[in-house]
Amino acid sequence: MGPVVIREVSEALRDVVHEATPDLGTWVVLHSLSQADSVPLPDNKCILALVAVAEHPHLRNRPLVEGAAGLVRAPLSLQLTFVITYVGDHDETQTRLARVVQAFHTTPILRLPERHPTLAAEVGTIVIRLLAPSADERNQIWGALGRPGRLALFYEVDVAPVPMLEREGAGRVREHRIDWVAAP
Repeated sequence: MGPVVIREVSEALRDVVHEATPDLGTWVVLHSLSQADSVPLPDNKCILALVAVAEHPHLRNRPLVEGAAGLVRAPLSLQLTFVITYVGDHDETQTRLARVVQAFHTTPILRLPERHPTLAAEVGTIVIRLLAPSADERNQIWGALGRPGRLALFYEVDVAPVPMLEREGAGRVREHRIDWVAAP
């Protein structure tokens, strides 16, 4: 799996919203939301921000799988956390976020072959879930981004798999030989 898979997942999520809201044009952009980012927040745009990448907790410690060089660790399954907000009037923010919720509620599982063939070669499906972080968790997220809290949606996205890198010298033991030497 290429190193751009996380970026491609973000782009796939953006595309789902655009496909579900053709009347709004191109209104979702990828942005870090971090105050440290040199790119300012765009006005009247919905921002899709990846804020965390973690190993999927239910798919840890899977058994070894057969790779090109023998047995290797099973592909890594990721869980991505996104914050989605709209920069604009508060009433318009509510309307736009409702459209995002509607898009992801309608398409909670992305089957990638028809949408993103390059990503589909490495990831079969993407599962999208709305999160409900507590007030403290929301405050921690916005504090980490260095921004005041604002109306936002929080989504968790399951992505699988990320295979191991092929390394030279890896593989199965094909033969184990012990030569005994006679003692004098």
